[in-house]
Parts: sequence; C-alpha cells; structure tokens
Amino acid sequence: MAEHITFRVLVTLPGQREEDLLTILHEQETFDTALNGENISLINNGDNSWSQVQGNLPQETINLIGQAIEDYYSQQPNL
Repeated sequence: MAEHITFRVLVTLPGQREEDLLTILHEQETFDTALNGENISLINNGDNSWSQVQGNLPQETINLIGQAIEDYYSQQPNL
C-alpha cells in the first residue's frame, strides 16, 4: 500500500515579497499542490533537480518549490 503524506511548505515565489504556504500531497512518485488555482505536480529526478509533470510553471518556480520540499524532508527526524 502506498503511503500518503501531506505537509506544508513556505515558498517565496519569483516576483513576490511574501511567502506562500503550499500544501503538498506526496503519493507514490509525485508531489502535488495547487498554485493560483492550478493543479501542479512535480517529480524529483534524483539528481538534485525537479521536473513538472502537470501544470505550467517556469523552471525557476519548480526549483523553488522542490527546494522547499527537500528542506521539509531534511528537517524530519524519521522520514
């Protein structure tokens, strides 16, 4: 059975001054969220890079969200 993990990350997106709080759902391979009403799905390529599976974001934004996800996991003692 696949494990479903839901968590939140703070991200300052390009062109914005304030952080956005994104809810991330991690099921199987992808990390899913919504940004400005658009469903976004990201995947970690395993080499410190991230790709978009669903959505239409610039690579810079994908990288920022991916870094926030990595930061979240690095702060968890048992994940």
